[in-house]
Amino acid sequence: MSRFEETEIALTDKLRSLKLKPDMMINLFDIGVPLTAAGFTQDEIMAVLVALEQDKIIEFAPGNRLRLLKRLP
Repeated sequence: MSRFEETEIALTDKLRSLKLKPDMMINLFDIGVPLTAAGFTQDEIMAVLVALEQDKIIEFAPGNRLRLLKRLP
């Protein structure tokens, strides 16, 4: 398993644990802080977030937030 896949799994698990539903917004710190504490770098986390944005699953919002556009894969 690649590091990207490990990060993607950890990030989507974290989003699920927050019970995030479509059209809900959260602060990026709510996912970044615990994932960084778990050993993932900010660059690894951002790479996954950008991929999710390109897949139209999330969108970045003002104020260091993100919005879930559709259910997580």
